[in-house]
Amino acid sequence: MKNVLFIAPTTYQLPLTENLKKKFITLSEVCNVSVLAFANSKTFLNETYGNFYLNKKIKNRLINYFRIIQISIFTTHKIIKKENIDIVCFQDPVSSFFSILFLKVRRAEVKIVVETHGDFIETLSLEKNLVLPMLYKKLFYIMAKYSIGKSNIIRAVSSSTEQQVLDIDSSKSVVRFPAWIDFKDFQNIEPKPPSKDKFNILFIGSVTDRKKPHMIIEAIQRINDKSYHLSIVGPAPNEKYFKELKDLIDKSDLQNQVSLIGPVDRESVKDYYSTSNLMILPSISEGLARVIFESQVAMCPVLVTDAPGMSDIVIDGQTGYVFESNNLDSLSLKIEYIKNNYDEASLVAKNAKGFILSNYSEDNFKFSFKKLFDTV
Repeated sequence: MKNVLFIAPTTYQLPLTENLKKKFITLSEVCNVSVLAFANSKTFLNETYGNFYLNKKIKNRLINYFRIIQISIFTTHKIIKKENIDIVCFQDPVSSFFSILFLKVRRAEVKIVVETHGDFIETLSLEKNLVLPMLYKKLFYIMAKYSIGKSNIIRAVSSSTEQQVLDIDSSKSVVRFPAWIDFKDFQNIEPKPPSKDKFNILFIGSVTDRKKPHMIIEAIQRINDKSYHLSIVGPAPNEKYFKELKDLIDKSDLQNQVSLIGPVDRESVKDYYSTSNLMILPSISEGLARVIFESQVAMCPVLVTDAPGMSDIVIDGQTGYVFESNNLDSLSLKIEYIKNNYDEASLVAKNAKGFILSNYSEDNFKFSFKKLFDTV
């Protein structure tokens, strides 16, 4: 088996979660795993399924940025030599820039795989309070173009992320398969929707302008039906947007119908899927959101935008429902339709579960990576 180093700007929870362990146990069946990422403290883990080189995550963005450069210059090359790495697999084209640059400067004899899990140009500017966002976008584009150009192969998680790469460099070889999801955690969830006088809507994900949970609040205000209740679950990395969201709730007088929950653990996520009538994701930009897969496998009906990538797994009226991106009328009408035709929506949700379990299994994930590593 080939020796593969996975590099990500991700911050891992310590001890490693069971879901993360299972992911790398699965990958260890097709390669020898090493991981370079972040955690709340600097740690080295020598596990049966891989070696984990975890650096301390620094909260200050600027200092952490220089820390990433330092890791790119020194740590990456040391791990490659120590673990006799054949392939380096990066999580996105922007954060990988410095590591790839210094690998090329050092003429490291490794193959480079660059993954893309979402819109790597717009996402940061929409989720963070950035000064001079247009300047950042130009910088991100330059960095991504270099990383993509120097890679041996690209792994995209959806049709939209694949197209974004090809728009930058049409000559690149791209393979496409979705991110890791442990469906077994969700496929045994028993739907327990509330009584008919209450309709629970769930938004789950990063609470930012990119994902647009405010549109659901505006739709509930427009529909003007007291039976609707919205739970907004997930972290809020953009303080300005979060404040605007709270102000919108107060202005709309929906304090009794909208709950800002914040981040929750995995078990609580299951409870929200189980007790929700509908999960809505109004994103204008999305790779292929894990929460869509999870909702479908948990048989919670989903409503998403027609933004590129969503249609990979959400077929309107068959495996979920679709509304026109950024169109409040379209969203409001779809919500009312689903509520008024909930027997149909339940059948659609059941069909979605079968579709996902048949086409996106753990074995598919494993063998997709095996084929990728054999190809590169």
